[in-house]
Amino acid sequence: MKLLVALLFSNFVFAQSFTVVQINAEWNERNKVDLPLRIEGANVIYGYLSEQPKGLQNNIKAVPVVILYKDNKPISQWGADISFKLKVTREELLEQIRILINRHK
Repeated sequence: MKLLVALLFSNFVFAQSFTVVQINAEWNERNKVDLPLRIEGANVIYGYLSEQPKGLQNNIKAVPVVILYKDNKPISQWGADISFKLKVTREELLEQIRILINRHK
């Protein structure tokens, strides 16, 4: 899971229209969203906040955060609340991602 989003990001985003990125912290691993490695129409990548560029770290207020990108631009984001958990279930999140992918094709 220790993938450096900054390095992998350009490979996946430019190679494909949609990319789902989940960023979390090592200390918050128990609250990660168990996403599949691939969602129909999109690759899924994981990274730790501590491994990201400072600019990205400063923009993330709570982890985990899941961001859906299309053509290197974020089109939707789901972030944790004060409990450091997402308030949507895995199934709800996957369904929302699929809807957005179909809408933005």
